[in-house]
Amino acid sequence: MITPIIFDMSVGKRKPHSGTQNTCPFCKREELTDILDEKKDIIWVVNKYPVFKETFPTVIIETSDHNGELTRYEPEKLHDVISFGLEKWELLKKDKRFKSVLYFRNYGPESGGSQRHPHSQIIGLDNYDYRDNINNENFLGPVFHEDDNCYASLSSYPICGMGELNVTLKSDGQPDTFADTLQKIARFVLEDFPISCTSYNLFFYHLKNIHVKIFPRYTASPLYMGYRITHVMDDKSCRSMLRILQSQKYFGD
Repeated sequence: MITPIIFDMSVGKRKPHSGTQNTCPFCKREELTDILDEKKDIIWVVNKYPVFKETFPTVIIETSDHNGELTRYEPEKLHDVISFGLEKWELLKKDKRFKSVLYFRNYGPESGGSQRHPHSQIIGLDNYDYRDNINNENFLGPVFHEDDNCYASLSSYPICGMGELNVTLKSDGQPDTFADTLQKIARFVLEDFPISCTSYNLFFYHLKNIHVKIFPRYTASPLYMGYRITHVMDDKSCRSMLRILQSQKYFGD
């Protein structure tokens, strides 16, 4: 049995939340401390609220624009954000202090994030390997887009729930097209997913290749919550999703 990570409630109670705070801590750039690196208006900092014990939590503040969003970033900005995140993730993965390193991004009120300001997180785990919970099969499914750098699929074996979408960076793939693909799929989730979604998560994984899962966030199934039984959509709904994703709005020629 895998031992759970401990959530420090005393820290969690002090953590600010967009729904209750009057000002945004990420907008007060002159007050930021423990800055690890910067590129243009992207800032990498140590998280002031280490809610998970035996971890090294960091935050990438992606932009100075409080109301920005990955699905609306201009190409140069998008490429800067994703390449910066991949670079810092790789840096921490090489750090011998950590058994594994998480890289993820939350967006929207149902995503589990506490701050509206665009950001992503990289967390070094001292004693936990997230790969123990993941199988290569979780990234298999019908491919709806492929180019020289990456390919994207609808997950046939989801980690959590129906409609999970996968993007895999090829071994010699370049991150810019990879980032473009992530952006299009995140936009699909917000605009055309079969269930109305205002939120999503991006989760990065490094197995043999780098993979990303785009999780549409909707009310979780009780079958998963109570029994860890995942499910996928019926064939007709899957085909409809794939048609939209392969249309000119997203990945069509």
